[in-house]
Amino acid sequence: MGILTRNVHKTRADPVTMWLNGADARDILCPIGYTPLSKNEEIRRCVYKIADLVSNMTIMLMENGTNGDIRLKNELAKKIDVYPNKNMTRKNFIHKIVTDMILAGNSVVYPKVKNGLIDDLQILRATDLNFYEMGDSYDIHYRSTTFAPDEVLHFVLNPDDEYPFEGQGYTQMIKQTVLNLLQANATKTGFLRSKWKPSLIISVQSDAEELQDPVLRNKILGSYTDTTEIGEPWLIPTGEITVQTIQPLSLKDLAIQDSITLDLRSLAAAIGVPSFMVGIGDFNKDEYNNFVSTKIMSFAIIIQQEMTKKLLFSPTMYFKLNPKSLMQYDLAEKVGFVKELVGGGMLNRNEGRAEFDYSPVDVDGMNDFTVLENYLQVADLSKQKKLVQGGDGVVK
Repeated sequence: MGILTRNVHKTRADPVTMWLNGADARDILCPIGYTPLSKNEEIRRCVYKIADLVSNMTIMLMENGTNGDIRLKNELAKKIDVYPNKNMTRKNFIHKIVTDMILAGNSVVYPKVKNGLIDDLQILRATDLNFYEMGDSYDIHYRSTTFAPDEVLHFVLNPDDEYPFEGQGYTQMIKQTVLNLLQANATKTGFLRSKWKPSLIISVQSDAEELQDPVLRNKILGSYTDTTEIGEPWLIPTGEITVQTIQPLSLKDLAIQDSITLDLRSLAAAIGVPSFMVGIGDFNKDEYNNFVSTKIMSFAIIIQQEMTKKLLFSPTMYFKLNPKSLMQYDLAEKVGFVKELVGGGMLNRNEGRAEFDYSPVDVDGMNDFTVLENYLQVADLSKQKKLVQGGDGVVK
């Protein structure tokens, strides 16, 4: 049995709800051929690109330190980064959260606690969520259960103007563009399936009445074609028949393909995905890196801030999603970058190896921070002879 609900007002005091029970609820309410916006092929293509990239990022547990923040590797960090949900890996878990954020505007996760520790993070179905304003706060209603905001993780995308605790997603921004795409695709499909596209038009000397009669028309055509083998040229009296190949209307003539391309660009721009990710144009490394550092990081910040706010008690700890592995680098470019960091004393050589996924080497000096061409210890920088004190070339 299915239940469809619709809340007209967002206040608990005056909810207006419509209920329709039965397995045929969607068929009754929706027209034949109806496809939800969230099931549209072009939208899903953009959504999956974003969700796939965000879910590839490692979730790191960080702690403030005297000389800078350090990464913690404990059971809590492992729980969140490896198996946050008992039925999903971290990648699929984050993928689902991001997908719900884009399509529904909200994703709510309920933390199950066992013996004072996080046991499981359960994603609530986005279509069953309702939000009610309660004074200066709000309640989250899920099926027959009501949650306070501090009882769940609530990831919000594009807060509503009137009710900022609830997200809007991208539905309103892309609705008209999707309708244009659907119409263009329907026209394209109908045009390609149409049988009224002759590739050969023949002009013959005959009366109009004869050409209107199907039997006589086939007789006239058969007198030239039935006696000829496939590939054999026709032999016809001069001036009696004229054969021409006439190009029928194409998708280019109707500007349908141009319209689809424009709408795909508009859809990608509205969601924030580079157009080459939806098949328009060529790959651009700079555009991709900008996409990661802006749009992808926007989702990452929403997730890491909500997790830090709701899952951590320590004021010195926080969660952080690492985008470094998503960036596109030329190998020679990356080698030069790492060499500069190692030579400048910002990385030791084992950390440099880690940038290329090489295991650390247990050799003297590999964990030391060296600098300049002499690879001196950082602590010995003041002993360089070119740092003259007193003008005699001797360090005093």
